[in-house]
Amino acid sequence: MLDQLKINQKIQVAREGERDWYASTIQDIKGGELHIALPRLRGDVLVLTPGDNVKVRFFDENASFIFPARCLGRTIEAIPLYRLAPTGDCQRVQQRQHVRLKTLLDVHYAHPPEKNRRPRYKKAFTVDISGGGMLLAMDEPVLPGRELLVEFNLPLRTGARKMELRGRVVRLQEREKSKYHVALEFVDITTAQQDLIMRYIFQCMAEHVRLTRM
Repeated sequence: MLDQLKINQKIQVAREGERDWYASTIQDIKGGELHIALPRLRGDVLVLTPGDNVKVRFFDENASFIFPARCLGRTIEAIPLYRLAPTGDCQRVQQRQHVRLKTLLDVHYAHPPEKNRRPRYKKAFTVDISGGGMLLAMDEPVLPGRELLVEFNLPLRTGARKMELRGRVVRLQEREKSKYHVALEFVDITTAQQDLIMRYIFQCMAEHVRLTRM
């Protein structure tokens, strides 16, 4: 399993039995252990103590991989790191298991700004969306591995809900001259935000079924 991981690789960590995933990076791999940066979600740190069981998730273009691990404590360094020891097999999860909806939504996206600078947003629109990510149509190429900030509104029956998310580019495809499809995997999404997206998807599906029966 550890041979699938590398230093500086982005991962996500969730406490066993909980649904929120916290973003982290692998800082070192040695002695059968992962040393990772303190996982964060929207600025909140995932607090772990020795013996806590967690799930670790990492990605490639077509799938995510999840394995269980146990927190062994923190490293004694200037910048503390969590020590994680894998406790089970790594399982491959097809990303396409997410329910995906073809839909056209206006999106504003930006590259993460440098410290003390404001993001500069550009316009794009969705080709499709799921609880795990979205496919964007835009006028510039963004290479896989880069991260983007995205803002968009979900037109729910109960009222529009503004979404502000961070995504990692997993695929880039040139559709025609100066037109690109960029596939994003959400990397900093809460359970509540994911639930809103899924509510929108099922709302649209239900409306489609209603119209086809008329």
